Amino acid sequence: DFLGTYAETLEALHDTGQVPAEVRLLTRIASQPAEVPDREIRSEVARLRQWAVAETRRALRTLDFGERVLNAYNHRCAICGIQLRPLDGAHILPVAEPDSTDETANGVALCALHHRAYDRSLVTFDTDFRVHINEMRVQELRAAGLAGKLRDFHSSLRDVIHLPPEKANRPRREFVEKANT
Repeated sequence: DFLGTYAETLEALHDTGQVPAEVRLLTRIASQPAEVPDREIRSEVARLRQWAVAETRRALRTLDFGERVLNAYNHRCAICGIQLRPLDGAHILPVAEPDSTDETANGVALCALHHRAYDRSLVTFDTDFRVHINEMRVQELRAAGLAGKLRDFHSSLRDVIHLPPEKANRPRREFVEKANT
């Protein structure tokens, strides 16, 4: 899965193996990529190798997050219930937000259609897990002449999102609140 990243960073990564502190950091990244912050990479890794180590951590973190979220939701879209591929482990609070994390509780399993609709604020859910359509976005689509089959889209939505059986994996209130502001 990481062949491209590995090929791009091959030289820098192999140089990292010569410094014991960097080896310890890479070992931690391999086992728990979400637990190693960028600032630690900047402080522990030589400047020329920081990009390679940070990119490797991001790739591992992303793969780990998606797998955990999909497993938590039993590979079922939280908004429509479909279990067909493609499904994504989507961040509730986007990665670009300062308080975003790769905790499973900041994730929701979404099919490709609902992931895009969620990312574009067409559909969302609240802290009681009720699904909502953003009427402002609907009006924008209507004004642009792009609201065909909107009724079908709306009827495919569940009233309440499908939740993981394990409570610790369910969307955490603070992530949902920040995402909806």
